[in-house]
Amino acid sequence: MKTISNKAAILLKIYVLIGKSGTGKSYKSLELACENNIDYIVDDGLLIYKGQIVAGVSAKQSQTKMEAVRRAIFSDINHRKSVKKKINDLDIDSILILGTSLKMVKQICSALELGEIDEIIDINDISTEDDIRKAIESRKKGNHIIPVPTVEIKKRINGLRINPLRRFFMTSDKETKILEKTVIRPAFSYMGKFYIAPEVLNQIIKYTVSKNTHISRINRISVDNSNGKIEIKLNVNIRNLDAFGTLKNIQHNIKRNVENMTLINVNKIDIYINKIKDK
Repeated sequence: MKTISNKAAILLKIYVLIGKSGTGKSYKSLELACENNIDYIVDDGLLIYKGQIVAGVSAKQSQTKMEAVRRAIFSDINHRKSVKKKINDLDIDSILILGTSLKMVKQICSALELGEIDEIIDINDISTEDDIRKAIESRKKGNHIIPVPTVEIKKRINGLRINPLRRFFMTSDKETKILEKTVIRPAFSYMGKFYIAPEVLNQIIKYTVSKNTHISRINRISVDNSNGKIEIKLNVNIRNLDAFGTLKNIQHNIKRNVENMTLINVNKIDIYINKIKDK
């Protein structure tokens, strides 16, 4: 237990959940946190508060397993500093740390300067053999779970297969809660690198714009797909001045269609008008 130095000094109780990789720790973490009134979770490089990512970078965004491990134990100094600062800024009275071994969670506690561990929970003590078997089978298929709702993950993680996972959980005092997690397939679970051909993106954009009758011609489409985020520049001719009132709708539709079809977040869409020509 450690005293956090902020506006009002509070004692931080540290819980840890340990278990081999792929045994369902992230899946069970929300139930464990809910049952013990723990609002904060540290999992795979992220600081999570009640389903929201408040600091950190997910190890699931790593391109290699080695990079994922380094991120999960906060080896990078800037990553480590940002999470440490957030923990010190917040009024945290308890936190749950996830790791594959006692050694790993101790490394995390040391990196984040959290102090001594108060309670150690083993995944085998809170999961059935059947639950663990199913988790291992799912991991063999490349699936990983993040204890955060899908809408929150979509803001931060791009280019990965993402699916929501919801379940009802009844606490010991008979209160029913809906817990939402996200199933993803990280880049290091694939053979090869995730890639969307420019022609595919162009086709999605052309199809979307063609539905707007005020656009007479698409002159040029420029797509920057670097760093896992898409920026689009679109040069068009419009039929009349009424088109200006529909440009925001075009941007919205392009963003929605590209994100739904590719799972890559669209960061920016600029539309340039080259010519106005009445019919």
